[in-house]
Amino acid sequence: MQKQDKISIIVPCHNEEEVLPETSRRLVIKMGSLMEKGLISEDSKVLLVNDGSKDRTWELITGLHKENPLFEGVKLIRNRGPQNALLAGLM
Repeated sequence: MQKQDKISIIVPCHNEEEVLPETSRRLVIKMGSLMEKGLISEDSKVLLVNDGSKDRTWELITGLHKENPLFEGVKLIRNRGPQNALLAGLM
């Protein structure tokens, strides 16, 4: 059996309270499909980087992490912009 590649998708999040539930639902479907087809490892992750949000984004991220091991979170104290959020996720 061939070893699947582990991937991590980094998603910068700034004040995403309204759309994060739908975004996360779609990511679960897509990642699950890729895992079922054996295209990616079941150890793959979605890293949600809270980029200084002032709404409930971080609360939603922590809830997603508790519900589904696919999700992990990083919290930036203040808004650094999407490129810096991506860099934070890579580190």
